[in-house]
Amino acid sequence: MEDFLLEIPDAPIEGERVVLRLLHEPDAEPLFAVIDESRDFLARHLPWPDGCRSVADVAARIESWEMQAEMANGACWGIFERPQGSASAPALAGVIVLGWIQAAHLSASVSYWLGENFTGRGLATEALRLLSRYAFAKLGLNRLEISASVANAESRAVATRAGFVQEGICREYERIHGHFEDHVRFSLLAKDL
Repeated sequence: MEDFLLEIPDAPIEGERVVLRLLHEPDAEPLFAVIDESRDFLARHLPWPDGCRSVADVAARIESWEMQAEMANGACWGIFERPQGSASAPALAGVIVLGWIQAAHLSASVSYWLGENFTGRGLATEALRLLSRYAFAKLGLNRLEISASVANAESRAVATRAGFVQEGICREYERIHGHFEDHVRFSLLAKDL
């Protein structure tokens, strides 16, 4: 375990079009706005939007992510889109989560989502590439995994564009809105980069 960084630094991860920044309590209101504006869109493939009905609900999630980061077993970064040609602040577009960090195995899972108005511009792909490089180079991880619903072609395409390799199908992996969905499992290894 000597190669694994036992803390998640609270420093931005800079990309060309996006900046990843750990979320904190002041981000609850803008994150709730993104969720609320995209509720139906997000609920197509995610089980949790119905449980985020207020700023307080989002603040509670952010608090749990902060605790995970303090314990180095996960973290949640906001995906902020850099403004184009103006001095305005970056816009919160969605999140990317590094979860279930297994220090003994140097592995973790990754999940991500964007508000509907931010899709189709490559932001999730760039965020995933940035976080992957960060997880391998700065945190010392060796393996990242993504699980995406077989019905979520957009999420599967993000994983593929970011260099993740499809490993197989997990049958009835997740229960969403009362029915089970199969998921495609993807992975990326440090040596793949």
